Amino acid sequence: MIGKQLRQLRKSHEMTQEQLADFLQMAKSTISQYENDINEPDLNTIVRIADLFGVSLDELIGRSDAYKSPQDRSGNELLRERLTEDESQYLRDSLQMYRKWIKKKQD
Repeated sequence: MIGKQLRQLRKSHEMTQEQLADFLQMAKSTISQYENDINEPDLNTIVRIADLFGVSLDELIGRSDAYKSPQDRSGNELLRERLTEDESQYLRDSLQMYRKWIKKKQD
């Protein structure tokens, strides 16, 4: 049921089946089975896949034509990028300062 969408998402994010399997902590053959509609992931796995690729559950299971390539999803690339703890802290601090600046501007 999600095989076609999963393969399309994985390839558009330039991921191999092995990389996706590592992320989901499962065998590469399991990803292949999902993509070939031999087996289907459980709900928890479907949610993790949707979160990884930044799509809704409806998009992932094919109930929506709203799929967009990563380039069409402005800003979401950063959410999927693995950051160091220092980078994460810097972004949190920057966001906090930005929000304070916006609030002052609105007052």
